[in-house]
Amino acid sequence: MAEWLSSLRQRARALLRRRRLEQDLQDEMAFHLSMREAQLRASGAADAGIDARRTFGSTVRIGEELREAWAVAPRLAGFVQDLRYALRTLRRYPGFAIVVTVTLGLGIGINTATFSIVNAALIKPLGFADSDRLVALQEQMVGFEFDDAPFSPPDFLDVQRDQQSFVGVAAYLNFSLELAEGGEPVRIDAAKVSATLFTLLGVQPLLGRTFGPDEDRPGVDVAVLSWPVWQTRFGGDPAIVSATIRLDRRPYTVVGVMPAAFEFPRRGTVLNNKPADVWVPMAFTDRQRQARGEEFNQNVIGRLKDGVSLAQVRAELATLAERINASYPPALRGNGFSIALSAIPLREQISGRTERPLLLLLAAVGLVLLVTCSNVANLVLSRAASRTREIAVRLALGSSRARLLRLLFAEAAVLAVAGSLLGLAISNVVVGAIPASVAETLPAARDISVDARVLAFSAGTAIFTAIVFALLPLFGIDSGMPGPALQEEAIRTTPGVHRHRLQSALVVSTVILAFVLLVGAGLFIRSFAALMTVETGFRPSGVLTAAMTLPRAGYSTAASVRSFHVSLFKEASSLPGVRSAALVTDLPLERYERRTFAPEAVNMRTRANTNLTWVYGPYFQTLGIEMKRGRPFSDVETTERRQVVIVNERLARTAWPGQDPVGKRLRWGLDVPENPNPWLTVVGVVGDVADGPLGAPTYLHAYEPFSQFPDRVLNNVPTAFGRHVKIAVRTDRPASALASALRSAIAGIDPNLAIESIATMDERISDSVAPRRFSVITLTAFAGGALLLAAIGLYGLLAFGIAERRREIAVRLALGAGPATIVRMVMAQALKLVSVGVVAGAVAALAVANAAASLLYGTEPYDSVTFATVPLVMVATALVACALPAYRASRVESFITLRAE
Repeated sequence: MAEWLSSLRQRARALLRRRRLEQDLQDEMAFHLSMREAQLRASGAADAGIDARRTFGSTVRIGEELREAWAVAPRLAGFVQDLRYALRTLRRYPGFAIVVTVTLGLGIGINTATFSIVNAALIKPLGFADSDRLVALQEQMVGFEFDDAPFSPPDFLDVQRDQQSFVGVAAYLNFSLELAEGGEPVRIDAAKVSATLFTLLGVQPLLGRTFGPDEDRPGVDVAVLSWPVWQTRFGGDPAIVSATIRLDRRPYTVVGVMPAAFEFPRRGTVLNNKPADVWVPMAFTDRQRQARGEEFNQNVIGRLKDGVSLAQVRAELATLAERINASYPPALRGNGFSIALSAIPLREQISGRTERPLLLLLAAVGLVLLVTCSNVANLVLSRAASRTREIAVRLALGSSRARLLRLLFAEAAVLAVAGSLLGLAISNVVVGAIPASVAETLPAARDISVDARVLAFSAGTAIFTAIVFALLPLFGIDSGMPGPALQEEAIRTTPGVHRHRLQSALVVSTVILAFVLLVGAGLFIRSFAALMTVETGFRPSGVLTAAMTLPRAGYSTAASVRSFHVSLFKEASSLPGVRSAALVTDLPLERYERRTFAPEAVNMRTRANTNLTWVYGPYFQTLGIEMKRGRPFSDVETTERRQVVIVNERLARTAWPGQDPVGKRLRWGLDVPENPNPWLTVVGVVGDVADGPLGAPTYLHAYEPFSQFPDRVLNNVPTAFGRHVKIAVRTDRPASALASALRSAIAGIDPNLAIESIATMDERISDSVAPRRFSVITLTAFAGGALLLAAIGLYGLLAFGIAERRREIAVRLALGAGPATIVRMVMAQALKLVSVGVVAGAVAALAVANAAASLLYGTEPYDSVTFATVPLVMVATALVACALPAYRASRVESFITLRAE
């Protein structure tokens, strides 16, 4: 121990007296050399100086060994010295350093940005305590085509009471509220939640408290605010707790504020997927508690008890489903109505739909990184060729390959670190540039950030690239003997075989990866083009829309709701340039409610359900929806209940195949004697209108005049159902120019009414396809970048190869070869590499296309147009890339070149 401490003290003193020690070292070696030379000269040696240096050994090696002996941490000190040398070397070649850094920065930046998204959506914890124990419960109506799985209130309450596998279960439901405090009235996203929800999630409020069990009942108006609303609308005032605010024009007492990181519900689920700005108690009414077979709209989550598996939960849910089915009214059970219960991890429910597209995107940017690395590797190899003599001299002077590798690694580390830092900056820019309409479709969009995982990913990428680039220059020496590399003639005429093979392999790999990305981009472009030619069933051009919800406190009766409809219809219809106007509960590309129906005197094999839209005014004329049979609603039917309905073509084909549906009748619910709903007469059939994401199959759809909307629902049901209003106006002017006038018309009727959105139908369509458009643009940019890098790599290989083969080309020209022969030689070399890459890329692209098949629309994964076009693009790009090197090769002056030799 004492010896080790003494050595450490000596090393510390050496660090402080380094300049003096360096001078002493040089003086001492010079003294020993002069003494040795004097001895040899005295003994009669002819070349005493040379013999003295030979016997003394390499002064460079002796100096390095002594410096390592002085260092506190010898290897670290040596690496620091190597870093300094690397910085000096790169300073002498700024062009090379900048190109490599920028290229690496782009590759790492795009990858880091994509990994940030994948990390937030698929890897990062949900932000709840022990989130892996949280389970989403789902309820399906057996035999119906529902694509979602919400609970009805009575069924949820039965599960909540009888379950034994969970610490607890809670329900939640998205809706919206009007908030007037802190500025102009706005419509905010809200959620009704069970009182136990926050405890179940294991999240504590930042201020105040959450709901108590006695507050989960009608008549208790309390609210918990989100951190963003607390900051933006109430200035972060701590006194907000216990204060009264007005929501939907009713007083609510604020009992708590949630932390900034808390977000619930989470995006990604089919329904109830809007992060709330305010939470209020679920407060089921007595009617809701008894409404068997109705209001299937509550999402449910539960927390597993310790030791309980998902398989046990599913077994228990099967038993609970049998009990629930037994409690349904005989009229429903007699018609075969039944429900089924299931459970999946909450993470899967949130991220399941986006997992595959995100992983494919990550794979695509991974290919971009490989292309980047391959291109940079070619640059490093090309530069390594000019360092062949330097490396050989170092080996000849006794430097070990490990020592040489450390020097090369230092230079590669500088480039990799610089590229990574630039990449982190680029990733922040890329994440910030994601359109809002795209970010809203991503789970945990607020959590996209550069955290420890993202930094680790970027650091790992930098380390990997540094190691690879450090190893590449060693391929400049064909064997372990540096002798051939020191021969001037060899340096001028004979390129390294290993290096050229490696460079060719890198070019081929770049072509392969670029081919795969081009095929992917081509398929997505073809798919997007097919999507944009889909017949929507309406004419969006010239249509302006606005959305709002009438608060119950201001519109508590059916008469007040209908009065608003009449006033808004008159005001909108009288605006300058408006040809027609209509009010509706949901516009195209949306769904408002779905109902089961029974056509009269038709024995349908399966129970049917349909989307239902309520309209006021000439809706079909305003939206440009074609009337296929019959007629639209009359003015009388708009204001009076005449029990009429209009259906789309798909519903008509389903209910009355091969028949004229006009004059037929249907009613809502099952075809049982106890059904109290009136029969509705079909007065018209309209074309199928897109009522979901563009490209999705059109669903069965029915339309009723709002005059037939039940007054009892508007008067008694304590929800916003029936109070959602969308207005559409068709104008001869640019639709967006009418926005201000329409906003003023709404304010003239109710100045306190918050407008949720105002946009043209063209803008709504554009927003609906924004995620697909973003994917197409992104992948196309990746493919274009990869193609450019492949062309640059091919150009660099040919240009450098021609420079090395300049003497050979001169000899060929001197022996009679014409310029055309030289051009063909260069072209043949380029096309050979590209051909190998194209063939291998086609095989790889087939596998990738098959994996992406589910994301395509109207395009086969093995699309012949794409697979025929991409090779032509690759070959054309190769010809352009090799045109200049081939021209330069053909212009070599053989006489001048050979005379220089």
